[in-house]
Amino acid sequence: MELDLRDLGIRFVFGGTAVAACYILLQHLPSKSFAGVFAAFPAVMAAAVIMAGHFGSSEQASDIALGASAGMIGCAVCVLTATFCMEHLNLWGLSLEIALIAWFFSSYAAITLMQIFSKKEKEKETAGKRNFKIQASEKP
Repeated sequence: MELDLRDLGIRFVFGGTAVAACYILLQHLPSKSFAGVFAAFPAVMAAAVIMAGHFGSSEQASDIALGASAGMIGCAVCVLTATFCMEHLNLWGLSLEIALIAWFFSSYAAITLMQIFSKKEKEKETAGKRNFKIQASEKP
């Protein structure tokens, strides 16, 4: 894959602007727990899907979105793990390390399951189209 500086610059602007906007919002919301929702804003995912769709294809954008879905499932596992570990271990550094490991493995498991499910759905679709063609060709 060739490094495209224009592509990199656009991603930086999209992602950076979204992250900066979330940070500003975090500073002004009185409830920091609710503000934390915006800390998980999918700015990077949005920039990646836009760029993949614009410079690549809808299929590439779809693959990026699928991976982002798995990553977001991993984020939920990460946050729950971090919260649990921080409450019970009282060691934020170790808790964060454990949570990041949980994020990686849960994201990997989620993408693997999604790909298996997606492959099965595509196989069903292909089989359905084949059966339709066979039935259509058998008609007098």
